Amino acid sequence: MKSALKTTAGILLLSMLAIVSGCSKKSDSLQSGSSSLSSVSSSPKRYELQSGIVYYEPMEIMGIKSVSTLFFDDYGRRESRETVTDSNIMGMKTHEKKVDITDGNYMISYELEKVVNGRDETSKVATKTDIRKFREMAMQMGKGLDPEQMKKDFDYREEGSEVVAGVTGTKYSVSLNKEQKDQRAYGVLYKKIAVKTQMGGITIKASRIDENAVVPASKFEVPAGYTIKEIDLEKEMTGQRKSGNE
Repeated sequence: MKSALKTTAGILLLSMLAIVSGCSKKSDSLQSGSSSLSSVSSSPKRYELQSGIVYYEPMEIMGIKSVSTLFFDDYGRRESRETVTDSNIMGMKTHEKKVDITDGNYMISYELEKVVNGRDETSKVATKTDIRKFREMAMQMGKGLDPEQMKKDFDYREEGSEVVAGVTGTKYSVSLNKEQKDQRAYGVLYKKIAVKTQMGGITIKASRIDENAVVPASKFEVPAGYTIKEIDLEKEMTGQRKSGNE
């Protein structure tokens, strides 16, 4: 369990350092003529492609197989990630397809499919979370960060280039332990898109990238027939902290 948590933390840190390293000093605004319907036109571009689809290789961790596909538009201001998971644990066979959307001020998650031992248990409830407050907090925290100092603290290194899914990206690495700098996490960025992340025995790697693909608007919408449940993330986190202290 501790190893898995350490690996997850490493992947998150790797992504964060990549963003800090790749961020420009000035925010990019929407270009005229953009087809975006995003309500946050002042937010910066995440990627250097207007739209695209990234297909990731299947991965397996402790008998759980999963494969994900990333859809994005408006330079990453709108994203949708579809993840298909299959597992067979202690006689319980589960197939699940989940969708996570980030669009403007909101994060939306819902199950598209969930079948347990042949029985359909798909929930028709989508959760919608307002992330404006937390995005503002992150931006304020980011203003106080020194990217160069962060790179020194985690021994950030440029590792040249690497070809992933037929494209050449920038390879980099970080160390999570100052005393053991040979234990490193690696990543590859292509136009600011994470096409490979590797730490320990976990590798998340793109198999194909469709650049400037036409992404249907339905990829960023909740299907008909679903109930949308508003989630107050601050209250949820406060409740979890109180439960943990009891």
